[in-house]
Amino acid sequence: MTHPVFIRIGVLLFATAFIVSCMHTTHIDQPFMTVPHPGKYQLVYHAPSKEFPLHTMATVDGREFLAVDDVVLPSVQSLYLLTHWKIFDGETVLDIGTGSGVQAVFAADKASLVVATDINPAAVKIARLNAQRNGADNIIDVRQGDLFSPITKDEKFDVILFNIDYPYNEATQGLWKLHERFFAEVNNYLKRGGRIYYQSGLIDNAARINSMANKNSMSILSMRMDVVLEADREPIVYLIKRNLDVEVKAGVWGR
Repeated sequence: MTHPVFIRIGVLLFATAFIVSCMHTTHIDQPFMTVPHPGKYQLVYHAPSKEFPLHTMATVDGREFLAVDDVVLPSVQSLYLLTHWKIFDGETVLDIGTGSGVQAVFAADKASLVVATDINPAAVKIARLNAQRNGADNIIDVRQGDLFSPITKDEKFDVILFNIDYPYNEATQGLWKLHERFFAEVNNYLKRGGRIYYQSGLIDNAARINSMANKNSMSILSMRMDVVLEADREPIVYLIKRNLDVEVKAGVWGR
């Protein structure tokens, strides 16, 4: 008769071997969730790969993005921003709050330079890894710091992307201070004619965002949102420019 202790040991060894076997046979072609969302990009979450067993993984139109610790994988909201910005050949881009680096990697398809910043050191490491794995590390410069602190005073950009979490309930109202600092400082880092693609959510936030823009001599030129994403905190992408640049262009059109 087999002793119960040996039975338990045998079960434990079998379970361990099964888990290890699963880890070693996991490949990128084993998705476990395709995320439904509007827009032109497909978002798929995958099981950890053999190469990076401790990382979570997602693909955006087949491009792989890793994340670890408290770094967020590409989400419906980040893909919504990705869908609604436009970058032209040779432009320079600043990606604030880069996270896993998804905005920066796709921006590098057109941009001559992308500077990506994040306050989280783990995000900086992951964004650099994702830039390298997607063949964009020669264009993307990832820096650690709070908002514009890693940017020198003489650096200015054609496009600034902003994708940092925003207030969505009573407990998160303190996030407005971060957004207010962004609006107060962003003018210093835009080239003449430059533009901002700013993502927030909830239509109820629009009045305060408009107020922050007006207070800092900027105007919202457009807002893009989809009712279908109401369950995802109603992501909205704002196109914002400095009033001076809007007035100059209006003057040119008026000739």
